[in-house]
Amino acid sequence: MNSSIRLGLIIGFIVIVVLIVVVYIFKPAPSSPSNTAKAKEKPTPAVVVAPVEKKAVSVTPVQSKIVAAPDQKVLIQQRDQLYKEFAAISDALSHGQQPDLRQVNQMLEQQKQLVKTGTVTADEALSYCQFLKQILPAMDHQIDQSIIELEKLKHSAT
Repeated sequence: MNSSIRLGLIIGFIVIVVLIVVVYIFKPAPSSPSNTAKAKEKPTPAVVVAPVEKKAVSVTPVQSKIVAAPDQKVLIQQRDQLYKEFAAISDALSHGQQPDLRQVNQMLEQQKQLVKTGTVTADEALSYCQFLKQILPAMDHQIDQSIIELEKLKHSAT
């Protein structure tokens, strides 16, 4: 039984590491749309006015994806730090250490904020919550609340 728990934790850690690697591979992609948006805005002032009006009417997630380059770097750094913290929790659990539940709660809140800004997708955040729910049964209630809020964000974005 003990070896199966370790095996499960090791597999979970490997999944987190693979997700982090995938994020790093696709990291340059978000900067490209903001550069093209800036390029489209520069040619003619008249063209800039019409898209701005449409953005004011459009859904909030579209607005949140258009973030200034320095802000976007900060958000990406926050996302990367969050993933490292998830990996650290998984690693600590594989060594028999329990994480600080307040820290996990703060991580869930930070994850929701990153979803709201478009830095993390709702599906990705939901998968991390499901993973946390499996390895931290003591936090089922808080994680379930986070899942419900992420589902709401996901549905409001569509």
